Amino acid sequence: MTRLGGPVGAAGAFALTAGLAFDGGGYQPVSFDRGLVGVSAAALVLVVLVRGSRPGRLSGALLAGLGLLTVWTAASWFWSDSPPAALEEAQRTAVYLAAAAAVVLAGRRVPAVWLVGGVAAGATAAVGWNLWLRLAPDWAGRAPLRTDIGQLADPVGYANSIALLAALAFVLVLGLDGLAAVVLVPLAAEIALQQSTGTVAAVALGLAAYLLTVARPIRTLGLLALPLVGALVVAGAGSVRNPQPTDLLAAAHTGHRVLLVLALLTIAQGVIVRVRFLPSGSRVPARRARPLAVAAGLAAIAAAPFALHGHERVRYWHVAWHELAANPVLGSGAGTFADWWLRLRTVPQSTHEAHSLYLETLAELGPLGLALLLLALAAGLAGAWRLRREPLGPALLAALVTYDLAAAVDFHWELAGVTAPAIVLAAAAAVHADDEDRLVPSRYAVPALVALTVAAVLALAGSSALVAGDPQRALRFAPYSSEAWKALAESRRASGDSAGALRAYRRAVKLDPNDWSAWAELADLVNGEPRRHALAEAARLNPFGGTTTP
Repeated sequence: MTRLGGPVGAAGAFALTAGLAFDGGGYQPVSFDRGLVGVSAAALVLVVLVRGSRPGRLSGALLAGLGLLTVWTAASWFWSDSPPAALEEAQRTAVYLAAAAAVVLAGRRVPAVWLVGGVAAGATAAVGWNLWLRLAPDWAGRAPLRTDIGQLADPVGYANSIALLAALAFVLVLGLDGLAAVVLVPLAAEIALQQSTGTVAAVALGLAAYLLTVARPIRTLGLLALPLVGALVVAGAGSVRNPQPTDLLAAAHTGHRVLLVLALLTIAQGVIVRVRFLPSGSRVPARRARPLAVAAGLAAIAAAPFALHGHERVRYWHVAWHELAANPVLGSGAGTFADWWLRLRTVPQSTHEAHSLYLETLAELGPLGLALLLLALAAGLAGAWRLRREPLGPALLAALVTYDLAAAVDFHWELAGVTAPAIVLAAAAAVHADDEDRLVPSRYAVPALVALTVAAVLALAGSSALVAGDPQRALRFAPYSSEAWKALAESRRASGDSAGALRAYRRAVKLDPNDWSAWAELADLVNGEPRRHALAEAARLNPFGGTTTP
């Protein structure tokens, strides 16, 4: 394991990052359930074959935060407005727990540089695929008609999240140095292409943290020059950044030229790195770094109200505050913001998320849920801070700062393809900052990992059956799923079994009484007072009516 630990760790980090990114960003249950099965099984195999490392203080805090957050999320079933959503969200959080556990159990037998390299390579693969689709859609065989806005952010499916994935890889590559720096050009181009204001602000502050802690800040600034040029080239290609929805191929010729320029800049970047003529410079003294860091943070806080003025996120956050005010102690249950938004929104605009990890967690899981989340994130940051004098420390710190800030204004937590890599980095920082690295007895780790793996397999069986259009099979594994009961009702209704469909819809609204669509469908199958009641519930839960939520 000592000799193979690095390559195996890099392969695992790459597989996790690229696998979830190419699986729709890990947003849908079937996607993150696949990730949960893979990561929990890998951790189990690790413990069985070579035993796991005992967590130190920071890595233990990280695992405790994520573990208790997973339990608290699942426990919110008992007081949730929409109980089935609690178990679905717990499965997502369990992916992050499993990823952290795998890194912690591997311990220092996997050097941090291999994990960083694996995450950066996986993210770069996803970014490269998106650039190919966007800049050369005709060569990639893309259809001219855009059927979904997520197409522009393939394979992740959400522009802000693939931009964040590019940003994480960008700051990590700075830490890897060497010829890896050639990919800074396409990574910067991707950030510009996706037009994510939140990601740009977050990575700017992440880079500030990097420059204030790295040993050679002047050399880093030199490495950023050509990537900045590439980003400006993409920013100037308006037809590529905002293609016509009815003809995605119209800007292909412009895209080809941009692709050529980026290729030339990438080659030039390689020459600069290879020749090694960039000045080294020296670390920014601590007495200057601290006030500069504080000034950067205050500037970001001061600019936030202007950047967000009139933005739809303000409406989301307003509703989330109402949700919190109604349930200030326990929250309204994991995954319930969507219901609150439908009830309280003032515009016919749809969303599932509050677009702020911290506010949504506080509203759905209460102060304890937020405290557990912050404990996990703080453990990773503390580890990276302790490692700031090490070669990879500044890059880990910059990546975690970037993710934590970006998550404050978006729903990246819901996309396992972005958050799982960030958790891997946090765990790597915590493990290598801890002072101890002893083996943990298998009798403690194996039962927990077996239970997690079995639960993951059952969850995947249910979500896969639902996606495959087999609600009966899905209910065998997830009888709590209101979505499966609705799918069963629709199937029975299509086959002419109105009585069976009615029973299934009633079961769905019993499991999730805040599902307005189930009430609306139920109303079509009843008459008299039951019909009036069902229609009234649907109207109460969604006053704007049948809008669809992406």
